[in-house]
Amino acid sequence: MREDYTYALERDMNALVAACLEDPEARVSACPDWDNAALLNHVIQVWLFANAQVKAANPEKPTRPEIIEGLNDLDLKAKAHIASSNLYESLALCDPTQPAWNWSPDLTCAFWLRRMAHETAIHRWDAETAIGKEARLDPELSLDTLAEVVEVQMQFHLSGPITEFPSGSLHLHCTDADGEWLLTSSGSDLVVTNEHAKADVAARGEAANLALWLWNRGDAGVEFFGDEELLKSWASLAP
Repeated sequence: MREDYTYALERDMNALVAACLEDPEARVSACPDWDNAALLNHVIQVWLFANAQVKAANPEKPTRPEIIEGLNDLDLKAKAHIASSNLYESLALCDPTQPAWNWSPDLTCAFWLRRMAHETAIHRWDAETAIGKEARLDPELSLDTLAEVVEVQMQFHLSGPITEFPSGSLHLHCTDADGEWLLTSSGSDLVVTNEHAKADVAARGEAANLALWLWNRGDAGVEFFGDEELLKSWASLAP
């Protein structure tokens, strides 16, 4: 998967920056307070932060990004080039098993390879949608985009582990790939299994559409079964 992640990351970095610069004032529907310029500034900060964790190789605590002299005086295009190039180089060269701080139990660079590929893909979708382009997640990577939401982002946030989950169960069923998940709560823990099983509520669709739904990017192409409020509760867990 390493090559898949780095290939997708480089491609989506370039596409995201291009879309944001094409119309910096375009509004981002998933983040109503942002236009594309604000979105790109956010992503630049994320790339700089992730790069700092990879380079520090310190799993004990987060590392502040290094101060790049003159960075704040540059325009958005130049800032994005520096941040994206530095992160891509670090991830392309790192040993995935190398220690690196993050907010999940997997304190290695493998976390950042996966996280940055999907973070960048989701925000590339945001930027392209904002300029009226028909955006889609990579069909070859979208199953893992969905898996990462379920396995990591719905359980662990930067602010700490999630300890409260909906009381009813959720079944996710991909229609374009071999992927099914049953999500149930057990006390303060989320139990995730890969199985076809009856649940209190269910969501069915292509992996990319299910991932976008869980990332609060709309529900196009997703078929739902069961209580609407319970479905919303599950979808609210992703940051």
